[in-house]
Amino acid sequence: MNVNFYLKEPKSKDETLIHFSIIINGSRVKRSTGVKVKPNQWSGTKVKPLAPNSENKNLKLENIQHIINEIERDYLRDRKDLTIDLFRNEFDRKINPTHTNTDNRSFSNVIDEFIKLKTPISSENTIKAYNTLKKTILEFEKEKKYNVNMESFNLVFNDYFQNYLIEKEFLNSTINKYCKNLKAFLNWTYKRGYHNTTDYKQFDLPSYETDKVVLTAEVIEKLRTEDFKNELKNCIRDIFILSCYTGLRYIDISLITKNDYDDKFLNLHIKKTRENLTIPLLPQAKAILDAQFEHFGKMNVPPNQTCNRILKDLFEEIKFTHTVKFTKHSGGNNIIVEQPANKFITVHYGRSFFITNSLTLGMNEELIRKITGHKDYKSFKKYVNFSKEMVAENLHSHWTVKKEPEKVE
Repeated sequence: MNVNFYLKEPKSKDETLIHFSIIINGSRVKRSTGVKVKPNQWSGTKVKPLAPNSENKNLKLENIQHIINEIERDYLRDRKDLTIDLFRNEFDRKINPTHTNTDNRSFSNVIDEFIKLKTPISSENTIKAYNTLKKTILEFEKEKKYNVNMESFNLVFNDYFQNYLIEKEFLNSTINKYCKNLKAFLNWTYKRGYHNTTDYKQFDLPSYETDKVVLTAEVIEKLRTEDFKNELKNCIRDIFILSCYTGLRYIDISLITKNDYDDKFLNLHIKKTRENLTIPLLPQAKAILDAQFEHFGKMNVPPNQTCNRILKDLFEEIKFTHTVKFTKHSGGNNIIVEQPANKFITVHYGRSFFITNSLTLGMNEELIRKITGHKDYKSFKKYVNFSKEMVAENLHSHWTVKKEPEKVE
């Protein structure tokens, strides 16, 4: 169905309603959108960008277009005839959803439904993050006595909620993740008619830079060749080294089977991005894979928390314990974090090392991304972590003027 938006009173000097019309079985249906605009702020298809609140008004028009398309798609799929009366009933139900039991629209019940439906198609960490979001919002509601329901997620809520997280000294990186997950939830619920506000699309996401400990090739080689005289420790060492030489995430290493690799390549389906990657195997990585399947008959990968905890001990044993000082941010506040370097290490550092070291050795960025599966530079660059010595050496080597050798007469 073609949707035609038009002004109710196009010659009015004041704001007038925007209506829409569609054709069903040869008959025209006209309805109000509920959106008002001055005629000189109307382009003919949408509200002009400089008009007050234009973004929200255009979002409401887009939602109406989406609802109409959804109704048409549902009836085509079910091979049912769509009449004017059926359209009106469906449109009213979707644009102004009502429930006999208002408790069904409570935040807690709706996010439980969201999590339940997302669980089969999302990673374990994603579902864990959604549950954490739910828990934190309910704590916010209780502590601040702020009534949270499906219509309360406006810009005022965003300000109060972010201030609450800052009071708790959450870092901007964490606040950013909370806001992204909340926006994903609100976008899902908006499309399904659980609320009508589109303010969430304007929620600000705090910017942040992530500081990382620098791992050099010398440190990784020292770890790789160290015998920790303990099977669990040596196993976790190998899992981390495998990540350093392949760029794989922990979860993907745990899913490797004997049939996934040969002498030259590892062919693996990546869980997070749902794509297939072909990773050239370096000798060190191949040796670890062979040893795992020879000794255990499978990838013997301890739980992620165990790996992260013991990995810190392994780096301590190889004396990677120099003091590291980072300045992090919570809102506008600076938080100084100072502790031994080994305390920062997690399994995910292996992926960062692979990318950084590949660039250091002169490998083409596009080829590295072919291995790691990064689609754009923005997400890729988060893993790049050059040491200050490396940057300085590169600067001096390019800026130092090389003298011509003196001629001997």
